[in-house]
Amino acid sequence: AWPFVDVAEDFWASDAIAWAYENGYMNGNSASTFNPGGSVTRQQLWMILARLSGERPASMAEAKAWAVENGISDGSNPGNAVSRQQMVTILYRYAHLMGYKTSGSAALDIFPDSAKVAPYAQDAMAWSIANGIVGGTTQGTLNPGGTANRAQFATILQRFCKNIVED
Repeated sequence: AWPFVDVAEDFWASDAIAWAYENGYMNGNSASTFNPGGSVTRQQLWMILARLSGERPASMAEAKAWAVENGISDGSNPGNAVSRQQMVTILYRYAHLMGYKTSGSAALDIFPDSAKVAPYAQDAMAWSIANGIVGGTTQGTLNPGGTANRAQFATILQRFCKNIVED
């Protein structure tokens, strides 16, 4: 049965949310709510990727240690909302770690705000766009410093798994 009273069946991301929940990658923020508009923190992303790798960290501290030991993240700012460019960079590093596809590159300069992509994130953003993981926003921008909410992240994670992990 669908546990989340705050996600309607016809919500644009309900399939991705159901997929992330049913696979154990994302839980609700309570027994009955998912909080689709809420933010995803850096430590939550570390926990989700640790789970995806087959690890079962018992705490956020263990998830952080896993991420740092494996070169996924530097472990800083664990409680901060993860930006779009941080998210794709962490996914890109995770793909490298796991031996998944890291080829493919799209031109960033077709986006009006491409100059705002940090140097550390440029390769990851180009890879993400080329592989259909994270592309432009509905406004046609990359919005690299903006955050992805929980519904958007469930969709991004599902695309990452479909296009990279299972490819």
